[in-house]
Amino acid sequence: MATQPSVPMQLDRRRMFYLATMVGVVVFLAAGVMLCLGLAGDGGIAWAGSVEFVATVVAMSVAPLAAGIACVIALQYGRKLRGAAVGTWLPTETGVAQESGLEAQSRRFHTMSLLSIPLSGFCVVTFGLVVWLSVAFRSPGLVIVFGIPLAIGSVGGLTAWAGWSRRARSVRKTGWYTAKIVDVEVFEGRLAPLPLISIGFEDGSTIRLRPIMSTYGAAYQAGRRTAEAWVGGEDTAMVVLFEHGRFRKGLYPVPVKAIGPRTFPRSPAPPRGRADGPGWVKRVGR
Repeated sequence: MATQPSVPMQLDRRRMFYLATMVGVVVFLAAGVMLCLGLAGDGGIAWAGSVEFVATVVAMSVAPLAAGIACVIALQYGRKLRGAAVGTWLPTETGVAQESGLEAQSRRFHTMSLLSIPLSGFCVVTFGLVVWLSVAFRSPGLVIVFGIPLAIGSVGGLTAWAGWSRRARSVRKTGWYTAKIVDVEVFEGRLAPLPLISIGFEDGSTIRLRPIMSTYGAAYQAGRRTAEAWVGGEDTAMVVLFEHGRFRKGLYPVPVKAIGPRTFPRSPAPPRGRADGPGWVKRVGR
């Protein structure tokens, strides 16, 4: 009997299908450049009957079809993820960390979002320059070699701008909460896996988080349960703030999203502040 894939596995698959969509678009563009160069050359009529011409036409036909199928599958995974309701309520009346420097982190995230705008613009302009050079020097390989990372960089820059802006607002809303237990688990045997972060709070409650694909990762913390960390934000706009990164000292933010509800230990009475506090419910995968 087939089992339903776990939420972390569905997130992995959705991410890979989105990357496949982007690769298909770049391959289609490279094939289009190659077709234009071949037909515009001196032997364009003769080239039209060659094997390269047939391969180019096939690539232009198959690449958008494959990209479309990959995009549809990724959207289907997103629909399944949005069907899992997640309550990521964090109490606003107790437990807010007041350590020096944490109150400025939301402004830091806002600055990070603004810095991603010129990065995305640079990638877009460079991508256009690469296409122009490919046409000028009749070398479509430039689009294939440099086009894929530039396309990923431009989309990643825009995503980072929107994401860090949302996280800045979300952290300002909830504040920071000290994590008593931090367990980072890296899944082996998957293609480009993202770790799973389990956070335990002082009141015994726990929440499971999943890092978002970013240059800020948490895999270096795998197997370490004594890391000092703080958690802020809600739902898909959350941040785990570690005491330091892999290669640098100082507070290190890892963007995450909740993949399950915040759970409390069994108790005859509801946790303090739970009944009358804010209790918004969000959905995964937005």
